[in-house]
Amino acid sequence: MTKIPAPTERLLFRPATIADAPFLLGLLNTRGWLDNIGDRGVYTLADAQNYYYNDRLRRACETPGCGPMLCVLKNDGTTIDNSGVYDRPGLDLPDFGFAFLPEYHGRGYAYEASVANLTFAHGHKELLAITLPTNEPSIRLLEKLGFKREEELIRIPGDEAELILFRWKSASE
Repeated sequence: MTKIPAPTERLLFRPATIADAPFLLGLLNTRGWLDNIGDRGVYTLADAQNYYYNDRLRRACETPGCGPMLCVLKNDGTTIDNSGVYDRPGLDLPDFGFAFLPEYHGRGYAYEASVANLTFAHGHKELLAITLPTNEPSIRLLEKLGFKREEELIRIPGDEAELILFRWKSASE
């Protein structure tokens, strides 16, 4: 059985499944995703199913200590986010990431979900996070969560963009 973060006041968490392809199709085509994460070539429901099944999400869920979680509103069951811990090529530690549908920005959900995910953190004592230097909202959130910016910009394999690298250490460290 997959372990998940504890519910918060407004949110529940669950692993993604192939049935979440419609949500993924919408999320991966938001302006924020395209501008800050990149075009993943997901343009149809079949592409979204393939993205889940053959690409990162299913594999991430099967990687010990990792796995993205979908964030669901308690009040109506709406899925609003994909966040959690990822095993990302080119990084020496797992990567913490998040992506919310734009209509849920600015309501505190990203912070609430991130705190729950970091509290759970799949037992990791240290995590990394990466973002574009232009992604001010993510930079502010990572800093608010206690991630510390590393000095140099990095590139991950298969991506030409220079990224800011952040590091987080568990309070129990």
